[in-house]
Amino acid sequence: MNEVIQHVSDTSFWVAYYRSLETERQDALFKDPYARILVGPKAAQFEKMKSPTMKWTQWTVVMRTYIIDRMILDLIDQGVTTFVNLGAGLDTRPYRMGLEKNIKWIEVDFQHVIEHKAKHLISAVPTCDLERISLDLSDRKQRQNLFLDLANRNVKMAVLTEGVLPYLTGEQVSELSEDLMKHKNFKYWICEYISPKAYPHLRSPQRMKALKNAPFQFFPEDWFGFFTQRGWKLVQDRYYHEISEKFKRSTPLPKIFKFIGLFMGQKRMLPFKRMSGYLMWEQKN
Repeated sequence: MNEVIQHVSDTSFWVAYYRSLETERQDALFKDPYARILVGPKAAQFEKMKSPTMKWTQWTVVMRTYIIDRMILDLIDQGVTTFVNLGAGLDTRPYRMGLEKNIKWIEVDFQHVIEHKAKHLISAVPTCDLERISLDLSDRKQRQNLFLDLANRNVKMAVLTEGVLPYLTGEQVSELSEDLMKHKNFKYWICEYISPKAYPHLRSPQRMKALKNAPFQFFPEDWFGFFTQRGWKLVQDRYYHEISEKFKRSTPLPKIFKFIGLFMGQKRMLPFKRMSGYLMWEQKN
């Protein structure tokens, strides 16, 4: 895998690949007919690579895609019409979700990612108002200028950072939060949740070696506290295991874990079933 991932942006091809596999299922939780197009010839390379880590990652990609889709629809029902997808990767929601024309969708990512999408989706037509912006989000000055421009142009926005925060340091996530909080127009923020119970797995030598060019770095002691202390209020939380159970999808856990779960009971198992998911935050003021 480390031969495939030379840069953090390369992980977007894996995400698109997993979405293409889900699309091919008869009981698919979503359909993304553009994912296979965006992955292109890399798909053949991915198909030759099998590992427990890949199986787990595929499951999380499917669950998080379903959860975020529902959060977006919930926000639209609440009157939000502008979405800013930071580190958009190969996401195709402006095409596949059937969003109305009054919805404005703004994608921000590295120039080569933006160019790849524009080239391969040239014949596809988004159902909403789509804007793409090439920007290295790690450049804080450019990011601040972008946020100011977006705030001047849009009244109420929801920000999405799908699969972005784990690759940032705690300081970088804090700075991102600070930059968003400068503008009340960034009303909502959708981002992942990872329980500290999962940190040992994410920090395992095997995983760190496989992802040495794009390692996870964000490991706050209190994930919820990190955001509430910075002025965000939790308005929705959804967890992978709960969605997986709802649709009777098998969870890629070791058999011993499932066996132990039979004796722990629902209450004691709850923290383990809520080890990862997605959260929707709202600015407190």
